[in-house]
Amino acid sequence: MPTRKPVLRRGDRIGIAATGFAVREAALDAGLAELRSLGFQPVEGAATRSRCDYFAGDDEARAADLLAMWDDPDLAAVWFARGGYGTARILDKLDLRRFARDPKPMLGYSDVTALFASLLNRARGVYFHAPLVANLGQERGFHAPSLRAMLAGRPVTWRFGKGHALARGRAKGRVMGGNLTVLVHLLGTAHMPDLAGSILFLEEIGEEAYRLDRLFNHLRMAGALAKVRAVVLGHFLVPPTKREFPPDRDAFEVLRDHLLPLGVPVVAGFPAGHGQGSWTLPLGGEGALDTARGTLTLDPRPVS
Repeated sequence: MPTRKPVLRRGDRIGIAATGFAVREAALDAGLAELRSLGFQPVEGAATRSRCDYFAGDDEARAADLLAMWDDPDLAAVWFARGGYGTARILDKLDLRRFARDPKPMLGYSDVTALFASLLNRARGVYFHAPLVANLGQERGFHAPSLRAMLAGRPVTWRFGKGHALARGRAKGRVMGGNLTVLVHLLGTAHMPDLAGSILFLEEIGEEAYRLDRLFNHLRMAGALAKVRAVVLGHFLVPPTKREFPPDRDAFEVLRDHLLPLGVPVVAGFPAGHGQGSWTLPLGGEGALDTARGTLTLDPRPVS
C-alpha cells in the first residue's frame, strides 16, 4: 500500500484568512497559540484583524488577502479565522479556476461552505470541514483525534448505533456539503456544486423547524438531492420557535419528510457542525457508509 502523504507537517507556515465576520481578538489569539503548540507557524493576512461594519475588512481587502495567501508558495495551507457571513460576497472577486487548478489545503466551516462548494464544483480537491481558528482555543471546541488524522492524511471511522440510521443501506461517494443555509443560497448560481453521486453532509444552527422545512424543500424542488447516494446529518442546533401559535414540529420529523423519500441511506447525529467536539471531515474526499455495521469512514484522499 502506498505511503499516505500528510496534508500538513510540523513547521509548515499557514495563512490565517478572515473572509467573513470580524474576529474577536481574544479568540483569535487563543487559536493562534493552539496552532503554534501543534507545531505550525500561523501567518495573518492584512485584513485578519480588520473591521468594516460586521466584516473583517471590506470585500476587496478580504478577497485580496485570500488571493495573496493562495499565491504565496511559502504557505502550505489556508486556515479560516471565523465564519458568520461574507465569504459568498467575494466569490466573484476570486479567480476560482486558478484556485481549482492549483489546489491548496484549506480548513474551516460554516460560512466558508460557499468557497469550498464552489471549488469542488470546478475540480478535484479536498477542503476540510474543520474547526475555525477562533474555535481552536476553546475547551472542547473540536475533536482533536479526527483533526490530527486528517492532517496526517489518514482516514477516520465514526461508529454509531442503530438509532442513528433513519434509513438503512450502504453507500460510497465523494463527501460534499457543509452548512445547509449557505449551500441553499448557492442554488441558481455558478457556484452551486453538482451533488450527484455524493455522500451529502449537512449541519445547521439557529434555524427553527419551519425554516429547515423551507431550506430542504428548496433543495428538493431544485433537484439538488435527486442523485445523492447517502445523507449524513451533523449537528442541527434548532432553537425553540418564537411563534406563539401554531407550535413547531419536531425538527427531525421535518428532516425525515424530505430525506426518506430519496430512497438512500440517511444517518443522523454525526458529531460535526456548530456544536462542541466537532469532528473534521474531508469535503471532496471519499466517504463509505454502512448502517448495518454502524460505520462511516472518511478518507482525505481526493475523489474525482
